[in-house]
Amino acid sequence: MNKQVIQFFELFGPGSTPLRFFCPGRVNLIGEHIDYLGGSVMPTAISLGITALVRTTESGRIRLFSTDFESTIELTMDALPTEKQGRWSDYVLGVILFLKKKGIPIRGFDLLIDSSLPKGSGLSSSAALEVLIYYSLSKLFNDSEPDRTQMALNCQQIENEFIGVSCGIMDQFAVANGKKDHAMQLDCDSLTFEHIPIRLDEYSLLIINSNRPRQLAESAYNQRRQECDEALRILGQNNARLANLVDAGLSEIQAIENSTIKKRARHAITEQQRVKQSARALAQNDLETFGKLMYESHTSLSCDFEVSCKELDFIVHNLLKEEGCLGARMTGAGFGGCCIAIVQTDRFSDIIKQLETDYTVQFGYAPLFYACQPSEGVHMLVDD
Repeated sequence: MNKQVIQFFELFGPGSTPLRFFCPGRVNLIGEHIDYLGGSVMPTAISLGITALVRTTESGRIRLFSTDFESTIELTMDALPTEKQGRWSDYVLGVILFLKKKGIPIRGFDLLIDSSLPKGSGLSSSAALEVLIYYSLSKLFNDSEPDRTQMALNCQQIENEFIGVSCGIMDQFAVANGKKDHAMQLDCDSLTFEHIPIRLDEYSLLIINSNRPRQLAESAYNQRRQECDEALRILGQNNARLANLVDAGLSEIQAIENSTIKKRARHAITEQQRVKQSARALAQNDLETFGKLMYESHTSLSCDFEVSCKELDFIVHNLLKEEGCLGARMTGAGFGGCCIAIVQTDRFSDIIKQLETDYTVQFGYAPLFYACQPSEGVHMLVDD
C-alpha cells in the first residue's frame, strides 16, 4: 500500500480508499517581468509538486492535514468561515467557498496534503495548492473534468480576492495546463498558448535556491510596473496604436530621455524577443541556442531591469564557466529566490558540489538544489 495512503488511514481512520491527485509546481524558463506587460512567457510545470489524498465523509466535517505543518485543521460545512484565517488552510477554504457559490454540492471530506515543493522557493506552491484543491473537489463532488483555462482564472480570482495577493495568471495557468516534456508559450494578454517540446535528453533542469530572503521584491515590483507604465505612456505619444510595451520596436525607445525608464523598456522589448527566439530554438531541438538566450535574459534582468542581486549573479556567472551547463538565469521576482539552469545530468553532482563550495565561501551559507523535469499539469494519480 502507498505510504501516503497508510498515513491517511492513520490520521483519519478506516474507511474507503482516498482518491489521489497531483499538481506540479512551475518554473518560468524565460520571459521574466513581462507577464504584466501583456507579453508572452515560457513556463513549464515541473516534477516537484503537491499530492492530495481525499475522500468524502457523511459527518459534515472537513478535516485537513498537511505534512508540512503536522497539525489537523477541522471545519464544519454548516459554519464555514467566510474570511481567511491566516493559515495554510485558507487556500482550501477559498476554493470551497468559490465552488459552493458555483453550485457544486460539496459536503464533508478528509484531505491529506503532501508537498515536495520547497517552502518559499518561488516554485508556485500557492498556485499549485489552489489548482490541486479546485481540481480534486471538482472531480470528487461534481464528477467532472473542469475546464482548465477557466479553472486557472478562477484560482487566480481566489488568490486575488480571498487570499489578497495580486498575482498574475501565469502560475495557475502553467500548473493547470502543463504537458510532460513540454514548455508552454503563453500570451498573458489573450491567454492563448502553445505547448513547445523540450527534449532535454542527457540534460535536466536544475533549480538553485539562493536562500536569500526576497525582502525588496514587492516594493521593487511595484516600482518596475510604474516605470514600465511611464515608458508606454511616452512611446504612446508617438505611436497611438501601441497597446503593450513589449510590442514596441527597439528604435522607438530612443524617444525616452530618462535613462532608467529607457532601460526598463529595453528589457521588456528584448525579453519578448527572446521568448519568441526560444520557442523557435526548442521547436528545432536547439538547446544550445536556448541556453544562450537564458544567459542573455539574466544579463538583461540584472543590468536593464535591475531585479537581480549579487547572490543570483554569482550563481549564474559561476554556472556560465561550467562545462555541462547550457544556460542559466534568475527566475521569478528577483532580489533573491531561485535560478534555473539546464545541466548535463551526469555532471550534476560535480557542478552542485563546486557551486555549493564557492557560494558558501562567498556568502557564508549554502544554496539548495533541486533536479526536475517538465511535467504534466494537475491530474489524478492511478495506482499501478
